[in-house]
Amino acid sequence: MTGDRFKIGCLEVEPVHVDHSVPGAYGFIIHTTEGAVIYTGDLRLHGNNPRMTMDFVEKAKEARPVAMVSEGTRIDVPTDNSSEATVYDASVKITQGAKGLVIADFNFKDVDRFRTFYKIAKERGRKMVISFKHACFLERYASDRKLNVPDSRDGNIMLLKPKRLTGTYADEDYTDKYIKSRLDYQNIITAEEIRKSQKDYLVVLNFWYFNSLVDLKPENGTYIHSLSEPFNEEMEASFGRMKNWLDHFKLAFRQAHCSGHAPASDLKQVIEGISPKVLLPIHTEHPEMFEGFAAKMKVENVTFGRRFIIE
Repeated sequence: MTGDRFKIGCLEVEPVHVDHSVPGAYGFIIHTTEGAVIYTGDLRLHGNNPRMTMDFVEKAKEARPVAMVSEGTRIDVPTDNSSEATVYDASVKITQGAKGLVIADFNFKDVDRFRTFYKIAKERGRKMVISFKHACFLERYASDRKLNVPDSRDGNIMLLKPKRLTGTYADEDYTDKYIKSRLDYQNIITAEEIRKSQKDYLVVLNFWYFNSLVDLKPENGTYIHSLSEPFNEEMEASFGRMKNWLDHFKLAFRQAHCSGHAPASDLKQVIEGISPKVLLPIHTEHPEMFEGFAAKMKVENVTFGRRFIIE
């Protein structure tokens, strides 16, 4: 639950695990001569391990903090009933109705989401196809038994071999070490092989690798977007380009996602549970929405270059 304390100058820092969409997420209790300062990091209560976040809340409260730096990514979202279970349920229904290739796009660092789609692929009799880069992540995750994920050479996982240089699959085309060192794996598959029996596969395909669709040539395909919807101009532009690819290959678009960040109702529970004297919201466009969360708590707006004195 709690990692070893470490020192930074005169400060003593105590990490405590929290639940987030990637493994190894921590909040921090920073012990100073003027009292404890809390930093939440990114956290949530609606994931698979809410107890981890509540462990942090309890430890932070015990420290009687004089100040707390809190994330506020989704403070403008009142509440959220989505969870990894709802992602699973929605994706199962989508996959059950799919007649051809199923493509899933999610953050591969999200171990919970990987487990969700791995489970669905296995239950629906489909092989899960991942990239060689994904294999690097998976092999590291599999080395930690606590994460409970399979290795990249698992019987239900295939590695999609990309085309390089000559546009063929010649071994000499592969100079990247992460590919070259895995060319002897027995579970490698090509786009052409997938194309022959598309209903037997669930391909994990990030937008930046959509050029693989040229070789996959999906028919009656379904694309599950298991990521946040765009929330700025750059993301909207990328989302538009993605939709153009999907339209070109006549892939049905479906959304199934839950966030790695807590909505306002859960942030309120966390903040009131810890009950700091001063709250400093960060990573938010709406710091004013933190006002009134806890009695006797002062909210300070964080601005670049401003110095805060802890008393």
